[in-house]
Amino acid sequence: MRKNFALKLCAAAAMLLLPLPLLVVFDGAAFNNLDIIRYVIYYALSVIPVSVGYLIMRFRLSQTKPKMIFAANLLLGAAGTILSVLTIISANTAKSATEGSFNVLFLCIGLIPAVMVWFVLGTKLNKRSFSDVFTFVWLGVYVVETFLCYILAAVLKSDHEGLENAGKIIVYLLIIMALITVLLINQSNIETQIHQRRDINLIVPKGLKRYNAKLISIVGVVIIAALIFKDYIAAALSWFVKVTLQIIDAIIFNIRFQTAPGVQPDEETPSGEAIISGESGHDFMLYIALVVIVILAIVFRKQIIAFFRKLGMKIFGKLSADKSSEQDLYDYTDSYERLDLKAEKIKRETKDNCLKRFKKEKDPTVKYRLGYKLYLMWLAPRSKGAVAGATVEQQSEQAQMHYHGEKDTNGIASRYTNIRYNDSEASESDAMQIQALIEELYK
Repeated sequence: MRKNFALKLCAAAAMLLLPLPLLVVFDGAAFNNLDIIRYVIYYALSVIPVSVGYLIMRFRLSQTKPKMIFAANLLLGAAGTILSVLTIISANTAKSATEGSFNVLFLCIGLIPAVMVWFVLGTKLNKRSFSDVFTFVWLGVYVVETFLCYILAAVLKSDHEGLENAGKIIVYLLIIMALITVLLINQSNIETQIHQRRDINLIVPKGLKRYNAKLISIVGVVIIAALIFKDYIAAALSWFVKVTLQIIDAIIFNIRFQTAPGVQPDEETPSGEAIISGESGHDFMLYIALVVIVILAIVFRKQIIAFFRKLGMKIFGKLSADKSSEQDLYDYTDSYERLDLKAEKIKRETKDNCLKRFKKEKDPTVKYRLGYKLYLMWLAPRSKGAVAGATVEQQSEQAQMHYHGEKDTNGIASRYTNIRYNDSEASESDAMQIQALIEELYK
């Protein structure tokens, strides 16, 4: 859970960005301009629907009686309706306060869906997995929304000059959402591989999730920076080509008149001196500096590549084995050693011994693993299949059929997965939770 907190934040950010294209179009049409301060205010107020959805869903999940669950569902529907009404009232109040400086209808069309999406986000924050917060369904909704909003921005641009840059902003938002989605899908696939290889010898390399997340983040920043500064990059390339052509033209001009000394050059034709003096002097010196930098980069390319490789190893960890250590393997000497292999009888730990160890153990992580082992010992004689060789998900399914207490066995199994397979450390609250379960099972 702790290791996936950053990914859960990314999924929540994707849900927060989901209604933004709609806000850009209709808020821009309502105020006839695009002002970032208004969007900061909207997202500051988004805490209200997110918090309401989170608290109501938390209340619903804590209920076990059907009547209370039904009442909580009614409360969810009522809260969504009240938030929509409050949005309309707030928009009309703001219009009255500003003496009708904007179109309240356009503003409500953009704000009400945004408030509903943020309310749904609050209900999803109770999910354990980040893949349950932002799903493929919401990605499809965002793609359709982006397509329709781009068309609307083009149609409304003639009547609302403030939407001139709305299409460009919507495209940038689509790229940002695509990068977040790639990150979440990549991390979800790695988790799937971890779960599939849990009970076999094949393992996923440690640190792979962090490495891929950093790599995708760096690529995403480069792509977004290239899009934002594309005009400056195009201007720099155009300037470089222009100065190159001017220098080539000046060189050809001088060669032509040096080979024909009897011909006088036209006064309007630029000479080689005009390139390195006057208004073009600064461009020429900057051009020479860039050429020198490129030449130095080519000459010292090995040192530069080694520097970036060292920097990459600090960012991503040890990317590969050191070449010096690989060379040492070629000069090995064969040696033989006699190994005495004796078969030892495996002694299975009894329930009583495990229970004694569990009560004496002080380390929360070891205590949690021993508690889960006791939990499986309790579950094994009550299940039809072999519980010890089953996956954690299969063990949870068996527990749902045979355990009828109030403890969250699914949460305990999920936490055990992180502790055993993700090198997570158990907290004191985790140890208290598993201890409460064992005390209930072994009264």
